[in-house]
Amino acid sequence: MLIRIILLFALLFFNPYRIHAQPEVIGVQLIDITDQLDPVINIINLRIDQLWHAGKYEEIFPLFYLITRLDPYDEEAWATGGWFLINCLAPMKPPSEMKNWKMKGVEFLKEGLKYNDDTYKLYWELAWIYYQWGDLEIAIRYLDKAVNYEHPHYVENTRAHVLEKLGRIDDAIIQWKQIKEKFPEMKFVAERFIYLLTKQKADVRQNP
Repeated sequence: MLIRIILLFALLFFNPYRIHAQPEVIGVQLIDITDQLDPVINIINLRIDQLWHAGKYEEIFPLFYLITRLDPYDEEAWATGGWFLINCLAPMKPPSEMKNWKMKGVEFLKEGLKYNDDTYKLYWELAWIYYQWGDLEIAIRYLDKAVNYEHPHYVENTRAHVLEKLGRIDDAIIQWKQIKEKFPEMKFVAERFIYLLTKQKADVRQNP
């Protein structure tokens, strides 16, 4: 039964002559029938991959949206969907519309954060976007939250760089020292930044 339903779902999604059915309706109906979420989402992700390689970007985001409606705790779908809006769809729009599309990506990520506020992932995604945009005060707020959960070293690396750019040199040095202790693979990088920032402080004192 499940195999037949998945085949029907695949046919409706991949058949170029498919009927004009709404993917949201199909997805929800299949999950209601099968009570099986993962196979349905796997098929949707396969379709996203096919569209990506075909360069059909305009058709991709609705599928990320669909996944987040079916499983709002799929933080990877929120993260990739938001990234896609900002970095793929927005640049394709006229300059007058580009900012609006980027903000749609930010709002999508913030919506995902409502369901996934107990991991670093979406805090980090938002922090990185604001960091790239030069909105450091907003970036540091999200980084301050991201570090409260288990995370890879680049989260704290970015936090150290943002602190430095904000002029919070002492805090940046403390962050690099923490990185050195927590992430052995970053020891030499951390030591280099600790040295440079300490020297920067000394130079400022000598040449106020």
